[in-house]
This record gives sequence, structure tokens and C-alpha cells, in this order.
Amino acid sequence: MALAAGLPVPLCFVLDHDNSINAFAAGNSPQDAAVGITRGALLNLTRDELQGVIAHEFSHIGNGDMKLNLRIIGAIAGLTALAQLGYIFFRLAGSVRGKNSAPVALGMILTGVVVLLIGSGGILFAKVIQAAVSREREYLADASAVQFTRNPLGLGSALKKIAGFSGARREASEAELEAQHLFFASSGGFLESLFSTHPPINERIRRIDPAFDGIIPDVQPVAVSADDTSPVSRAAPVASAVPPLPVAASRAVPTDHQIQDSVGFRGRISETLRNASDDPVSAMGLVLGLLLRRDPALRAAQLSKARNLAGGEVAREAEKFEPLLRALPAGSRLPLLDLSMPALRQLSAEQQDLFRQAITQVGYEADDGLIVLLIQASMRRYLSREKNPPGRPGDLGSAYALVLTAVVRTSGESAEAQARAYRLGAVVLGLPGLDANLLPAEKVNLQKVDEALAVIAGQSVYDRRKFVRACGAAMLHDDRAEPAEVEIVRAVGDSLGISFATGLGR
Repeated sequence: MALAAGLPVPLCFVLDHDNSINAFAAGNSPQDAAVGITRGALLNLTRDELQGVIAHEFSHIGNGDMKLNLRIIGAIAGLTALAQLGYIFFRLAGSVRGKNSAPVALGMILTGVVVLLIGSGGILFAKVIQAAVSREREYLADASAVQFTRNPLGLGSALKKIAGFSGARREASEAELEAQHLFFASSGGFLESLFSTHPPINERIRRIDPAFDGIIPDVQPVAVSADDTSPVSRAAPVASAVPPLPVAASRAVPTDHQIQDSVGFRGRISETLRNASDDPVSAMGLVLGLLLRRDPALRAAQLSKARNLAGGEVAREAEKFEPLLRALPAGSRLPLLDLSMPALRQLSAEQQDLFRQAITQVGYEADDGLIVLLIQASMRRYLSREKNPPGRPGDLGSAYALVLTAVVRTSGESAEAQARAYRLGAVVLGLPGLDANLLPAEKVNLQKVDEALAVIAGQSVYDRRKFVRACGAAMLHDDRAEPAEVEIVRAVGDSLGISFATGLGR
């Protein structure tokens, strides 16, 4: 699903003692996202149903809903603070001891009642905020999940199972009021029918499957084993998590090729590289290997710089994988980086800083392709401790024009086609004063493009997303998208912290 959504692979966790069907996505950005799923979902959903649920969570990651949801939690904590204070007075009243305890306890109870009554308005307002913000985001996430998987029946079937689930324990905790909007399905509770954070499940199914007749089958849950002792565990590696399906059962499941094709990725990544992407040291070697130059002397200089900062083992891994990386089909490099992200996140803060410095020291030359610069910019952003690093001051219109020109000129098409592609992108940007004509090739200098990217990176999410959409419009000027073109636009999005799929407004 990361390939389909054009996002880094998030960390995955399983809620082992929860036999309900539910999932959530959490984090501040796609670069530090995590997905949690209940054991009940793993036991009770088929592969295509599970894929639909995970695709729904990827939509929340790509659309920026995670950060919004965390801010809502903060707002709700403030709105319900008085009510929580009232409950504290009630609890303290029961612990008062001594001769004069009765008057003191009574005073605390009365104070608690007053504070609780005042705070109840905050609880009501908090529920209204959750419901107002969350419902439309859930519809959007469902629609995006169908686009990512190309299989509406999978998500629809999962929702039917949730609606018909009998006897399953719903997720419940003291933090339920604040966090229930994070989950895939409503966790129930206070005034659920009126203030639910999720739309009615029948309506969600009907929007996905217009032929839905409203009949919900009764589903008996598979119980979670009592042998599990850990409430939360890291999920198993993806390669071993899903056993092969029989041919008949797999017909309803989108193939890897279909998912890859949904973002223009048709290349295949070798098993050796996939396995390497799971190990932190090997993952660093893969990133470094993608940046190595063909010239032996220049490559040796790069490896020497990397060795001093990232270590000799990383440099050896880069040399080992370089032949396989050179043979990667067009469009395969960014998906490989996405697969490597969970391993890179296992590095300590110090290791990430050193590797980021190594990438910067390896650098790029004027004759390197734009993709090399974009990979470096993406990794610098991903490994930065500042998830929203400050941008470089500069003229935004000039930065837009330069980077858009650099993207368009990678196509190798005729001058007329490139000029047309640039104009389409400029129309999407709609910035007054933006140069309406493609810049001359001699003005496209990688160092200046890097500086222009830094200017754009300092803009709002809305402006960065609009720029990625402009690059996508330029790419699709002829209604075709070659894998290499898609890779460039994906890399632009990654370097700006914008999901490829959501950046294109899919």
C-alpha cells in the first residue's frame, strides 16, 4: 500500500489483546507515521478486506489527517479540563479522613458538582468538534482507499463485517473521548448515535458499493488467544506476514502489478534489494548506492566521505549493491527508498544525523541527473530532526519557475511539448508574476534548483501540495505518464514532504 499511496512505509503495530476490528494511523507527518491494527482485524478479515482497511489508514497519512487528529486531541483535552477537575474533586472527597471529614467531603462534592456542570458544556462542545471534523475525512479516506486498491469490495466487505460483528470487545479506555476519532471504526460510547466521530456505517458502505441492499450479515468473531501476553507488539515483516493465496481466493485481491501501476510504477525490485531494505545498515547502503557516480575516481571520493561519517560497513554495502541499483528499471528507485524508511527509523538520533551529513558530503555534480538531487533532498528532509524545517528566503515565483522547468526538461520530449507541459503547470500554480514561458536549459543549474526547492519547502502545506500538483499536470500534458516521469514527480513530493498521490489531488 505504500507503493500505491506514494508514501514511506510506516511503522506497524498490533494491538494483541483487542479482538475488535479496528485500526488507526498516528504521527505528525508521513515520515514519522505509525499504523496500528487490532488482533481481531488480523484474525477476522480476509487479505483484500485487510488491504482496504490499511489503504484507508494510508489515506489519513497522506491527507495530513494525523496531525489534525492530534491537534483535536489537544483541543478536546482543554475543553474537557473542567469536567476532569470535577471528577478529581469527587475522588478526593472519598479519601478524606478524620473528625471533620464530613464537612470537608461535602464541600468537595459540591465543588465537584459545580465544576462538573460547568465543564459538561466543554464535553458537549468537544463531541461536536470531533463529529464535525471527522465525518467528512472518513468519507474521503474511504474513497481514497478504493482508488489505492482498485477494489471497492474489499473495503466494503470489511465495513459489513464491522457492522455485523457480534460479541466483540470494542476499544475502550480512559482516553476514549479524546482519541476515538483516530480509529477506522467508531469505538462507540457517549451519545454515539448523535455525536459519532464516524459517519453511519451503512452510508459508508453505500457510497463504496451503490448496489448495497442494507442487509448486514451476523459475524461471529474469532477469539484472540489468551496466550498472548503483550498488549502491543511490532508487526512481523511484510514479506512473511501474508501467506500465498489459492488462485481462486486471490482473484478478488489486487496484484502487486495493479497496485504499482496505480502510481505508474511498473518496475520490479529484486528480492536481494527488498531484503536489504529491512536492515538499517543495508538500508543506508542502498541510499548511498543510489547516489554513487559511475566514474571510479569520483565514486571513490564519495565513498571515502561517507566512510568517515556513516562507517565502513555502510560504504561496503553501497559498493555491494551498486550493480543491482544500476540495473533497477525506471521508476523503481523511489519505491525502494520508501521500503527502506522503517529500517532507517531504527537508527539512533546520532546515527541519523551522521548519515544525513554523509549524504550532504557525497553531494552532486552539475552533470548528475535531477533525480539524484531530489533523492538527496528527500533523504535530508526525512532524516532531519525538524519535521518542518525552515525554508530558505527567496522569490517564490522564481523558485517555482526554476524547479518546474527542471522537472519538465527531464522528459526528453520536443521543445514544443516541453513548453506546453510547463504552461499547464504554470496554470495550476496561478501565481501572479510567474514566468509563463519555459526557462532556457542553461539556467537549470542543480545547485540553484536545490536552493529553489528550499524556498518552496518553507511554504505552507497548501502551497507545497499545489506545486506537486502543478508538476503532475505538466507530466500528464499528453495524457501519458512514463515511469521515469512519475518517479521525478514523486521525488519532488518527497523532497517537499508531500504525498505523491494526495499531491496530485487523486
